Amino acid sequence: MTSRIVYFDLASGAGGDMLIAATVHAARRSGDDIESAVADAIDGLGLRCSVAFADVERGGIASLHASVVTDGTSYTAGQMRDALAGTKASDGAKSRALRVLDLLLDAEAAVHGVGVDEVHLHELGSADTPADAIGAAAALDALGVEAVAAAAVPVTSGWVSAAHGQLPVPAPATLEVLRGAVLRGENATGELVTPTAAAILVSHDCAFGSMPPMTLEAVGTGAGTKERDVPNICRAFIGTPVDIAREPVVQLDANIDDQTPEGVAHAVERLLAAGALDAWVTPIVMKKSRPAFQLSVLTRPEDESLLVDVVFRETTTLGLRRRETSRWVADREEIVVRVAGQCIRVKVARLRGEAVGASPEFEDCVRAAEASGLPFKDVYAQASDAASTALA
Repeated sequence: MTSRIVYFDLASGAGGDMLIAATVHAARRSGDDIESAVADAIDGLGLRCSVAFADVERGGIASLHASVVTDGTSYTAGQMRDALAGTKASDGAKSRALRVLDLLLDAEAAVHGVGVDEVHLHELGSADTPADAIGAAAALDALGVEAVAAAAVPVTSGWVSAAHGQLPVPAPATLEVLRGAVLRGENATGELVTPTAAAILVSHDCAFGSMPPMTLEAVGTGAGTKERDVPNICRAFIGTPVDIAREPVVQLDANIDDQTPEGVAHAVERLLAAGALDAWVTPIVMKKSRPAFQLSVLTRPEDESLLVDVVFRETTTLGLRRRETSRWVADREEIVVRVAGQCIRVKVARLRGEAVGASPEFEDCVRAAEASGLPFKDVYAQASDAASTALA
C-alpha cells in the first residue's frame, strides 16, 4: 500500500471517537474497508467495550459517528496497558496506543504534582480511553498512514465539570499533553478538544499548523455527539505526500543610504557565513531622491536573532523590518562531473524523484577554467551537459 498522510481539520475540535470516525469515513471514500480492523482491535481489549458506526448528518454534511460502548467499569493504568498489549493490532499501532496512555498519565502527574504511579485517572479510567487510543491507531495503521498533521488546536474558555470539581477550559491535563503544539483562540466556551484526542494526535508525532502538501484522495467527516451552534465535526483529509517541503522562514529588510557598496557587499558575505539561507541587495531610491540599497536576509526562525545582530554590527542601519513567510524546498543532491580533467560539483534539484534542475558550482567552474585555459562559459556549458548525461 502507498504511504499516506492524514490532515485533521479541527474546526469544531475533536474527541477520540471523532478522529476514529473521520478516518474510517475517509477510508470508505478512498475504497478502503478498515472498520473491521478498528472493531477487532477494540473488541480484543477484553474490557467489555465495542464500537459501532452510524451514518449521520451534521449541518447538511454526510458524516460518520463512532460510538464506543462500555459497561462503565473503571480500570487502572496497569489493566489498560495489559489490555492494549494483548489486543489484535500491529506492534506499531499498539505502541502508539500505549504512548497515548503514557501521555495522559504524565500529564495528570504533572498537573497534580504526584508521581505517575500515584495518578488516578478518574474519567479517563473508563474503557473508552484505551478503546479510542487503539481504535485511532488501528485505523491509521490499516489505512497506511505514515504521517499525521492537524490544524492549530482551538482553545476556548469557560469551565468543565470533572471528578476534581470545576476545571478551566482547556483542562490542565489537555494543555500538558499539548505542550509544543500550535494553538489558536476560539470565540466559544466549553471543551472542544478532549485530553484523549490531544494525546492521540501527539502520540502520532502530529505536525500542527497548515496543511502539508498532498495529493488528495478522500475527505472523511467524523461527527461528535454534543450539539453546538456550528456542525460538530472533525474532517480527515487523506492523501499521498508531495515531495516538496515547505518550511517557515523569516525575511529581514533594511534600507541603507549611508554606507559604501563595498561595505554592504561585506555585510552580505558575513550574513551568509553566519548561516543566512540567502542574502541579497536591491537598488532603491529613498527620500529626496537619494540612491540607496535594500538589504534583504532570509533566515530560519531559530537563527533570526543571530543574523539581526550581524546586520546591526556590519551595516549602518538603525532598524530592521521583519515578516514571517514560508518557502517551498525541492529535494537536493550533489553529483560530481569532470571537465578538462577537473572535478566540478553540480547541485541537482529533484521533484518527486525527477531531476528538474542542475547547477554547476561557480567556484569549481572558475578553478577548472583557470587550470585548463578554457573560457569560463565553455567550462560551465560542458559541466551542465555532463550533468544532464549523468542524470538521464
